[in-house]
This record gives sequence, structure tokens and C-alpha cells, in this order.
Amino acid sequence: MKKSFMIKTPSNIYIWWNIGSSIMLMMTIQILTGIMLSMNYMNKNNPFNSSMNLYLNMNYGWVIRLMHSNMTSIMFIAMFIHMTRGLMYKSFFMMKMWMSGMTMLLLMMMESFVGYSLVWNQMSYWAMMVITNFMSAIPIMGNKMIKIIWGNFNINIILINRFLSIHFIIPMIIFLMSMIHLMILHKSKSNNPMGLMNKMDMIKLNPIFIIKDMTLMMIIMMMLMNINLINPFMFSNSDSFVMMNYFKTPSHIEPEWYFMFFYSILRSINNKLSGLMMLIMSIISFMIIPKMNMNKFQSFNPLYKTMMLMMINSIILMSILSTKPVEYPFKEINIIMILTFFSLIPLMKLMNKLWNKLI
Repeated sequence: MKKSFMIKTPSNIYIWWNIGSSIMLMMTIQILTGIMLSMNYMNKNNPFNSSMNLYLNMNYGWVIRLMHSNMTSIMFIAMFIHMTRGLMYKSFFMMKMWMSGMTMLLLMMMESFVGYSLVWNQMSYWAMMVITNFMSAIPIMGNKMIKIIWGNFNINIILINRFLSIHFIIPMIIFLMSMIHLMILHKSKSNNPMGLMNKMDMIKLNPIFIIKDMTLMMIIMMMLMNINLINPFMFSNSDSFVMMNYFKTPSHIEPEWYFMFFYSILRSINNKLSGLMMLIMSIISFMIIPKMNMNKFQSFNPLYKTMMLMMINSIILMSILSTKPVEYPFKEINIIMILTFFSLIPLMKLMNKLWNKLI
């Protein structure tokens, strides 16, 4: 532990390099609040009433429930900023660290989806229906796999029990992955805005960066408490307060905001298998970006940063368009943004070759 605090760190890193430690704190809080909520969660008869019971009858249940729910959104905001910083300053050259981080992000998305399903409201039920039905696109085995996952011929309490078990298992894997991520970081050292590693410019992690970490953690906790007390349902959909109804499909199915980018890809293509393949390709795209960006200078590359800003803008626009009806002009604009996103990956390779020739 003492060696961890004394590790040498570049002196010119700033607040974007402090977000990782805040994510660790939020993950710890999520585990603790999740354990407290699970002690009062009953999914035998009506999980929706059980989740409402946490608000109404459990001592300080509303505080714990809101903290657990809203912390998820804040945690994803922090993770996306952390990932964006890695992309902008090319932290992905440390491939093992980048891949472990991407694995944790995917596990976090899986964890949040199964947790969201446990509430058993109208939106979560139909989100489960949409996502699990994409398994039917898999040739030959698709329909059989759906029945195995559901445990029946439709979504019911059996699936909720399975999701509850998965919701407990995944955090253990994420925690293990975060330890591996941290070990790789300590072995390879942090990068910095200049992209240059100079031993003369290294200082000890403690006390300067520890104080910065703690300051950011306090700011995040104050933000969370402000959201919980002033606008506790700012991240929630109106159908989140309606009990699941087998016979009434919501007029517009809208996932949590951190799934909107992927949802926009799925719903833009009418064919299930094609949509699923495009979704997988979008995930792979982030993993192969390091292979597209091998250049002489790690951080100073205006052409690359321009392309990366274009990619970020396309992701944001796709997320916004996923909240709109599937009709003209939203569908057409969304398809253009998807094509832009996928075309930027090979363009980055070309821009890096051009930049290497210029310098």
C-alpha cells in the first residue's frame, strides 16, 4: 500500500487523470448500497411492488435507492469521460490497460441492464423483451437460446431470479478487473498530455495527486446529494413508475441514456441479424482504434484529434436521435451518423500516415 502512494507520476497531469480513482469510489458505494437494498428486495410475487416498498417502508430506503440509481448515471458519465481522455491523449498505446478498461465498461453495461430489469416496470420489461429477442437473430440456435435464457415461453419471475444472481456476480468480476487495471497502470505508469515519458519530470503520487483525487471525490458526492434531494428522478423515464403490463407496449421504448448510442444502431436497421452485427462491430471499433493510430508522436496530432472530435459528435447525435420516433428525417440522419462513425475508423489510419509524412 505504501508503495502505491509513493509511485512516480508525471507532474503535468491534471483533473482528467483523477477520474479513475473517483470511479473506484463510486463502484464501492454501488456495491454497499446494492447489498443494503438486496436485504429488503423480494421478487417472488411482484418485484415492482418490492422496489416501491424500498422507497416507502424501508428506513432511509428512499435515500439508498436513489443513491444506487443515480450513482449509476454519474458513474457512466465518469467512465465515458475517462474513456474520452484515453482516446484524445492516446492512453490506448498501453494495450493491456486499454483492453482491461474496455472489458470493465462492457461488464458495467451488462450489470446496469440486469439491475435495471429487476425493477420490473413497464420500460424495463419491454427493454428486456427487445434485447433478449435479438438472440433470435442467431441462426439455428437463436429461438432455443431465448427459451433457455427466459426459463419459460415468456419473460417472468424465473428470468428476474437469474438476473438477480448475475447482478451479484458481475461486480465481483469488475472489482477483480479493476485491480488488474490498477496493477497494469502502476507497472506501465500514467501517460500525460504531452505524450512524452521523462523520468526527470516525475513526482510522487502522495500528497499532491491524492489531495486532487479526494477533492474530486467530494465534488462528485456533493453533486450526487444535490441530485438526490433536488431532482431525484432527472435520469428516469416516466414509464419507470408504471408497473409492467404484458398487454400494453409503450408507444416509444427508450433505454437508459448510456445505452442510447447502441440502441440507435440496433433500431436503424430493420434486419435483426444485421443490427446485431453492426452493434458488435461498433464495440470492436473501439477496441481496434489503437491499431489504427501508430504514429511518431503520441499526443501531438491535430488531424487525429479532429477526427476523434468528429467521432464524439457523431456518437452524441446518434444518442439524441435514438430518443426520436423512427421516421423521416430522424431515421435518415441517424443512418448518416452511423456511416460517419464507421468511416472515421479507417480514416484515422490514413490521417496518421499523412501526419507522419508531414513531420
